Amino acid sequence: MTDVRTHLGTVRGVRDGDVHRFLGIPFAAPPVGELRWRHARPPARWEGVRDASAFAPDPIQSANTAHTPQGGQSEDCLYLNVWTTSLDPAARQPVMFWIHGGGFLNGAASMPLYDGTSLAGRGVTVVSVEYRLGAFGFLTDPEAGANFAVTDWVRGLEWVRANAEAFGGDPGRVTVFGQSAGAAATRALLSAPSARGLFHRAIIQSAGFEDYAVVGSPSYERAHAATRRLRSALGCDSVGAMRAVGSEPVRAASLAHSGIFPPEGQVHTPANLVWYPVVDDEVITAGFEGWPEDVPVLLGCTEDEARMFIRPDALYAHPEVRPEDAYTHETLTHMARALGGDAAEDIVRELTGRGLTPYEALAEVCTAAVWLEPALATLDRFAALGRTSYSYRFARVSPGAEKDGTRACHAAENPYVFGRLDREGYYDATDVQVQDAVQTAWTEFARTGVPRHRDGTAWPAYDAGDPRCTVIDAVTTSKPLEISPVTALIRSQRAKAAGEGRGN
Repeated sequence: MTDVRTHLGTVRGVRDGDVHRFLGIPFAAPPVGELRWRHARPPARWEGVRDASAFAPDPIQSANTAHTPQGGQSEDCLYLNVWTTSLDPAARQPVMFWIHGGGFLNGAASMPLYDGTSLAGRGVTVVSVEYRLGAFGFLTDPEAGANFAVTDWVRGLEWVRANAEAFGGDPGRVTVFGQSAGAAATRALLSAPSARGLFHRAIIQSAGFEDYAVVGSPSYERAHAATRRLRSALGCDSVGAMRAVGSEPVRAASLAHSGIFPPEGQVHTPANLVWYPVVDDEVITAGFEGWPEDVPVLLGCTEDEARMFIRPDALYAHPEVRPEDAYTHETLTHMARALGGDAAEDIVRELTGRGLTPYEALAEVCTAAVWLEPALATLDRFAALGRTSYSYRFARVSPGAEKDGTRACHAAENPYVFGRLDREGYYDATDVQVQDAVQTAWTEFARTGVPRHRDGTAWPAYDAGDPRCTVIDAVTTSKPLEISPVTALIRSQRAKAAGEGRGN
């Protein structure tokens, strides 16, 4: 057992080998009752020693996951977890602040995949934070406000600033990193004035990019419209009345109006999501009010992002749909039109001309339109602003991912980041080397602001005039950035919209 004094009280964690872990530490007041749909408030102090050996409850999960939380689910969910090898305030280790993914509908910091032990073993203090999900975190109303979960992340960062040294960390060297929804959260913090100065690096993995080139993107208007439908579904005439409704009806209505049920003839992608950080000119601005000019960004995608959502054997969130009924040329045509606009015919011609199956073609056009092209637009925007950014593409396909057809899909890099290659038969010795390369790059970026190869060579910063990308595969190499024909076609639609003075 290990006791540490925080600014709110003493916590008692557990030592496992060289790593101390402290779980379920409150960083904000429970957002329940009258605090539902309020910005996160400071937590109360406590007397005595608080047990920090087990995870606190997960946030209410709008959508089901295979994860069974130790502490159940609750609206009382604003707790964080810490892993560190040092409790010496003089250690001044870089802090890595993890925001989990899950489409802002599910997921939790307590999931075994996000155990910080391996990363902490590389000399960083790891903090993972819970936050409100679905409508609980992203209800959008002119009177009640918006972006409640964003204020959760800011409160978590404030806790880090106050307590990092007690856990061996450096409050002046904090990296926010997240994947999928966690990456969108990280990007949102760049535009959150209240987050300015609370972090010093940012890692954006597979989301948080520019608006989509053609299809609509999450927005205040979309979230506000869903909030009105939610209020109607709950039979309430105001947000105040909704605060008296139980968690389960809110959860069910949140899922029903979440956007994961795609239009007829299409398949789901994250472009459909509703509950999302949005510009409200209070918590989040249209610019980068939370992003000091000296804060570098590491951002990238996986090679086959969409194969997590349209898996070879199943559709994301729709087990009732047979893949063979969804992965058709007709669906490909609908998705090419939705994602590629006027370039749809050229996109279909390019994909079918290469002899791809409808499934393979669907996966490629969705990956290009939802991830690769918006990521490229983001890199170009950041470069135009004079900001320092580093580009990567995760392309490693493990033996298990090759066998099940998911390849380097969305979230494929997470086990490598956290050192969790423990799925039996899924990884091999090469993957262990890739894990070392990923963890080296991520922790070196946290330590110095520059990601590095295992031999100490720095990754190249992104230059729009000579764009280079670091490709993470069996061997990690930095090379000229390659743009696929489909990505280029979608990119042409963004340029066309800009030329016509319109955009999403």
